[in-house]
Parts: sequence; structure tokens; C-alpha cells
Amino acid sequence: MDLGSTVIDRVRVERLDDSVGGPWEAGDSRFAVVVEARGVAGVFAPVDELPAALVATRLGQSVLRHSVTDHTRVLRRLMAELGPHSAGLGRWAVGALDCAVWDLHGRLADLPVAALLSDRPARQVPVYASWLSLDLAATSAAESVKATAGEGFAFTKWALREAEALEMARLAERAATWAGQSVAVDALGTWGHLRAMEVAPLLAPEAVRWVEDPLALTDRCAYTHLRRRAKGLRVAFGERLSHVEDVRALLKHCRPEAFTFDAVWCGGITEALSWLGAAHDAGVPVHLHGRAFLPALHLAAAFPRAAGAVEYQVVWEPRRQRALRGTLQPDGGHVALPDRPGLGMEVRR
Repeated sequence: MDLGSTVIDRVRVERLDDSVGGPWEAGDSRFAVVVEARGVAGVFAPVDELPAALVATRLGQSVLRHSVTDHTRVLRRLMAELGPHSAGLGRWAVGALDCAVWDLHGRLADLPVAALLSDRPARQVPVYASWLSLDLAATSAAESVKATAGEGFAFTKWALREAEALEMARLAERAATWAGQSVAVDALGTWGHLRAMEVAPLLAPEAVRWVEDPLALTDRCAYTHLRRRAKGLRVAFGERLSHVEDVRALLKHCRPEAFTFDAVWCGGITEALSWLGAAHDAGVPVHLHGRAFLPALHLAAAFPRAAGAVEYQVVWEPRRQRALRGTLQPDGGHVALPDRPGLGMEVRR
């Protein structure tokens, strides 16, 4: 089959009903983006309602008759369609559609997406555990942290917000003690400059790997300013990039401890490739965000030198995988890359 001449001939969005992976709860992602060519369907799911609606009403039609294998051209067409609105929700929708096209490409080529990206993708991908809904001040927290860390993850990440600076530093040190290794901390965009400056000198470097998203927005000016004022604070960011910004300049001037962007929210696998390259050139480690877990696994498998352990959200990821036939579960801190064509998982449709 000449894939170069194969073009996208249909794009649609499907809603997953309660008989498929349900019963669904408020806030669950329950849509699938489907792209077809020559009677073969590529799918990405689960997708939230708003980005799915944008694909259905606007973006889907713009990629019809485009080559399935020319991902760069498809991405440019989608970004042009969005115009000045190519941020936030727009990039999320583009990313879902881009991943569905990659799944279709892999199915037509009878290869996993990772094998389309690399001649020798890794078979096992390291993951780290993220449990952001756990209250580290709760009496049961010690047991939960110990049990999670004991499963062999590369490291663990916990949320710290809504507490005084000294208390947050104490909780971080306790979490590291319970885990038996340094932990990552996620501020979930709640600290701001003042709180970050208060906490920075209190965090022991041997206890905290990084503080992720201390600021509500990720932009070059804000994080350059934070780096100057909160000296010694090791930060990570990426998933909250809310507008088009020169990623290379951002990484060069702000020098995060880790770049934690999302493979779908950034605009999809095609855009993620350029972001991985930028981080590699800047010498910044990448730990892909866990919301787009399956695309992240393929990227990390294809480029293990550029992408480190992928985030595995221990509470939310099993819920999202209810939309899939089969599950991807960590074993000894690694997840086996699906060896089936495309992204490698079937959506319950």
C-alpha cells in the first residue's frame, strides 16, 4: 500500500455511552476522535467534551484530503485554521486529532507509533507515580506514600498547597522520608511568587526533586523573574503553557529542572517532537505529563535519551482507561509498550 498517496477521507467524534466503559461520572472524558482512510479508522480517546466539539464543528473538515503520513502539513493546516486562537483549548483539540492521525498511520503501516518514530524503540518505559489528591497531612498518608513508593516507580510526586510555608516544607520532608527517596512536589499553580520565595529556602534539596507549576501561568517573563528572586528553587513546568511561546527561549532563560509538557495539550505528537528536540538541545530533562499517557509512552519509547520517566497518575489514569479494551499498568516501575499497530489500544466504541 502506497501510504504517501493515502488521504484522510473522514473525521468524526463519537460519544462513549454508559454501556461502554461506564457508568461515567461528572468530569470524566467520554469522547473519541476518529479519523478514517481507505476504510481503516484511527482513534484517540478519551477526550473531553469541549475539545471534541471543536474537532467536530471546525477542525475535522480542514484536514480532509490531506496525506495520512504528512503529519507536519496536517499540523500546520490545523494551526492555520485556529489562527490567533491556537492556544489552550485549541491546541488540546489539535492534539487529539493529531494523535488520531498517528494512530491511523500506524494501523495502515501495521506498526506501533513508536516504531514510526524510531527504528529501535524501547519495549519498556519507566514511569513515576503521581497522586495529587492525597492529603499529606492525613493520618493515613504515611502508609499510602510508603505503599506507592514500594511499587518500584522511578520516584513519586505529591501535591502541596493551602498551607503555610514551614508546614509545606515539613510535609515535603516527611513524604521523602516515607518514600525513602526524594520526591517531586506539585503546587498546581497555587503558590505565586511570594509563597514560592517563602518556601524556597526551607526545602531540603535532598528531599525535593522539583516544585512543579508554582505559578498559575507559564511564560518566560514570570519564570525568569521567579528564578532570580527564589534562588535555589528547582522548578518544573510545561503542562500549563497556555499560549504559543518560543519553547527554546523559555527553556534557555528559565532553565527548569524538568520540562513536563503534555503530548496532547501541546498540540499532539507532531508538535511534541519539536518540543522534545528543544529540551534535548537545552539539556533539560523531559518527564511527560500523564494526562495523555498512551501518546507519552510512545514518545518516551522512541526517544529514551530525550524523555525520562512518564507520569502515571495512580488515581485518574485507571479511570481514563475504562474507555479502552485492556489496560496499561505499571510493573516494577515500568509499563510495557503496546506492540500492536498505531497507539496499540482499542477504544470501547
